[in-house]
Amino acid sequence: MKTISKLMIGLMCLFQFNNAFGQKDGVTNDSIFFKGNEKLNLLITTKDYHLLTKDNHLQTVLIDFQSRLREIKANVPEIAYIIEYRYQKQLDILESNNIKSFNLSEEGGLTENFRNQAIITDPIIGLQVTIGFDEMDELLEADLSSIASQIVGELPEKDRYLRYLEYQPDSQSGKAKLTENRPSGYLDMLSLQAGVGANVYRNKFLTDITGEIGLHLNHKGILRNQFYVSNNLMFSFDAENAAIINNFTSIGYRRNLSNERDKPNWLGVEFGTVTKRSGDIFRPNTMRLGVNWQAGKHITVSPQLYFNGFFQQVSPGFRIGIGL
Repeated sequence: MKTISKLMIGLMCLFQFNNAFGQKDGVTNDSIFFKGNEKLNLLITTKDYHLLTKDNHLQTVLIDFQSRLREIKANVPEIAYIIEYRYQKQLDILESNNIKSFNLSEEGGLTENFRNQAIITDPIIGLQVTIGFDEMDELLEADLSSIASQIVGELPEKDRYLRYLEYQPDSQSGKAKLTENRPSGYLDMLSLQAGVGANVYRNKFLTDITGEIGLHLNHKGILRNQFYVSNNLMFSFDAENAAIINNFTSIGYRRNLSNERDKPNWLGVEFGTVTKRSGDIFRPNTMRLGVNWQAGKHITVSPQLYFNGFFQQVSPGFRIGIGL
């Protein structure tokens, strides 16, 4: 019983690390900022900046926006406003309460921001373009299609990480040039997790304590793939109330099927072998193949197959875990 008590204390300590480096809530978008002249700037957000290279779609959306805007130019108020345009769906002009807005630079200086905004969205491809400007004529006269083409022409190679890309007009040619390229989201990370579980195997009920170390691979701000090693300590008690401990060590892979960072849906497979054996519950050289699914927050369900004596006999098993 002393061994079990120590393990339970260790488990409680290990739980403090559980999901310490897990995903956090938030929108996962690449960001492209065009720092233009004193007339306007553009902020483009998209779920994958490489999608902008296909079919000139960004240019088409911007051309369509300016065409619609010319039709309602006379209805735009003199006060500060926000234009919201859903591509080929709806255009709204909203009164803005922005009186003055200033940006504070690293050197401590103040720069006045643009008074008006245009927000253009195309939810089909997850695209949003936010344009800052002061005068309607400047927005209509700007060659947005050309700026978009220059940005697309300077895009770096496809990257699985979220990126922040910044462009500025070149001093000689005046064309948009990529001046900054950096990751803006979480990168790959290690995780340390622990949990307890209830197992059913050959009409026997076994409890377990499990620890796991894993490598999470990030794709566009979402932890998408995980490779891990786990240690599964299974125990029961004999007629004299003495602990019978068996230990499985496993390697596994999980895939996150969700596209929402704050709502993961992990499904995976693992393969393990008995590394410590006592009693007659498991035979020597027993191996285990399991599928695990995260059915809820910190709850996993895992149907399993046990292969006894180097695949000489196959027996089903089942585990419900809390914490892993």
